[in-house]
Amino acid sequence: MFAYDDQNHCYVKRQPQSPDDLNRMLRAVHRSEVKCIRYRGVDKDVLRRMAEGDMGDLSDTAVPSIKPVSRDHVTFDAVDPDDKLLLDIDLANEFRRYLRAQENDYVKYRFTPNLSDGEKTFFSFTWYEDNFHRVEFSFIGETKRRWLIVSSVSLTIHEWLAAEDRFCNFRWYTEEQWKTSKDWQEAPL
Repeated sequence: MFAYDDQNHCYVKRQPQSPDDLNRMLRAVHRSEVKCIRYRGVDKDVLRRMAEGDMGDLSDTAVPSIKPVSRDHVTFDAVDPDDKLLLDIDLANEFRRYLRAQENDYVKYRFTPNLSDGEKTFFSFTWYEDNFHRVEFSFIGETKRRWLIVSSVSLTIHEWLAAEDRFCNFRWYTEEQWKTSKDWQEAPL
């Protein structure tokens, strides 16, 4: 959706055309270091999602008066019957491999060891100094094989899950939604 002109300036080449495009665009807005991507539309759902993602200042249309929320709980299912046999530790190791594959000259990850308390497997990782982020993986015992991941790095988790054709039915919750209402949405933003 983005391109560069002949002077190496980034611009929006095309508008989002699908729900996946919209999710990717909102992630780009959220992660933009110089806050140069703005929303000029009036779609109420997009405005709500921008307000919840603490990006209201990047909209030319007033966003609803909504406090930012953190969707840090995600459930998902396996597509393939063989993957339904994955353990929490397997998922933790898969996510580590994904992060390692994302490393480059500017981003290097450090990890704590995997630990388990009998109900979940967890570890922490960082890409900047000692700012570690914990990630918890657990099987939640639904009729189909379903897992739960809890972590503050929701966008990174979502990108990993979306890149894997092995997983489906992503349901993102705030901690309060997870504990009470079970209302959810398909993406963390």
